[in-house]
Order: sequence, then C-alpha cells, then structure tokens
Amino acid sequence: HVGIGMAGTAHGVRILPVRVLGKCGGYDSDIIAGMRWAVGAAVPGVPANPTPARVLNMSLGSEGSCSQSYRTVMSEVTRAPYNAVVVAAAGNSTGHAVGTPGNCPGVIAVGGLRHAGTKVGYSDLGPQIAISAPAGNCVNIADGSACLYPILTTTNTGTQRPNAGGATYTDSYNISVGTSFATPIVAGAAALMLAARPALTPTEVTSM
Repeated sequence: HVGIGMAGTAHGVRILPVRVLGKCGGYDSDIIAGMRWAVGAAVPGVPANPTPARVLNMSLGSEGSCSQSYRTVMSEVTRAPYNAVVVAAAGNSTGHAVGTPGNCPGVIAVGGLRHAGTKVGYSDLGPQIAISAPAGNCVNIADGSACLYPILTTTNTGTQRPNAGGATYTDSYNISVGTSFATPIVAGAAALMLAARPALTPTEVTSM
C-alpha cells in the first residue's frame, strides 16, 4: 500500500536473525556462540551457517569491563577469514560508562542522539564511542501523551512468542527509544559500505 511502512537504512541488504537472549536475559556464552555462528565459524552441536554475515548488530549490553572471552571472540570475528564488522550499543544508563561488549576493542560502539542532534540524556558516554546516531526521545512525558520523537521500527504483537499475523510498527504510543535503536542505523551504514566495497576490512570501515 502506498504510504504504509518506512524507509530502511540499507535497502537490499539481507538480515540474518540470531537469537541469543530470552525475555529474562541470558549468558555471555550464548552471545559469543551466536557471534561465532553468525560469521560462519564452527559451533559444536549446531549446523554450519550457510550465509555468513559481514556485519554483526549487537543491540544489547551490560555493565562492566570487556571480559577476556569477549576480547577473544572480537579478535576472531573481526579478522580473516571472517572480517566481520561488529557494531554495539553504548547503553542507556544515563551518561554512565559504555557497557560491554560496546567497550571491547575492535567494536564500533554507538551513542544515542536526540532529535536536535545532541546526546540524548539516557545514552551512556565514554571514549569507546566511535559514532552516534538517532536513538529517539520523547520530550513530552505527561501521562498518556504521545512520544514526540520515537524511532519508527517494526515489531510484533505477540506477548509470549512471535504472532504469525502480528507484524506491525512502533509509533508514538508503542515507542522504541534507546541506543539499541541507534546501533542498527550504524550497522546498516556499514552494510552499505561493504555492499559497495566488499574487500573493506573492519578497521577500514571503522576509520571511514
């Protein structure tokens, strides 16, 4: 239908969804296994990934420094033969230190911007942030009022599992805000760069 939907960040780029967390969280080991599988590395007990990814969008994180296990997997996936670009959310703890894995070496950590182009209040902050992107902010916080500047994205109406007929969009009342929504904007930009120049290394993508 004309006028229905939204413009995507990276037209024509395919998405490989990899679930590593449940509704109550999960383990770093699951995230790490998901990262390795996504780029085409062998993961015990799991069939090989036939369509390895070049960009890993990680709209997740927790407090603390980068662990050795994260350092190891980041070093693995960002180097040959995988050469994957890893993009991670800075975090939303109101200007505190960048969370992990966003604070790991080799990761493009993404901060959040408000509608006016300055850092949005909830976005974390630190020297690990490579770039920032729109993260949404509401401004009008009165009960029942519309969020003025949300991020428009897709969602699903299912409450316990995906609803096959429940594809819908977020809006000013069913809002999406946070550095988790800024991160895929940057991941999409990285995907466009690799679509144009597949030989780019993660270091070159980060520099550009």
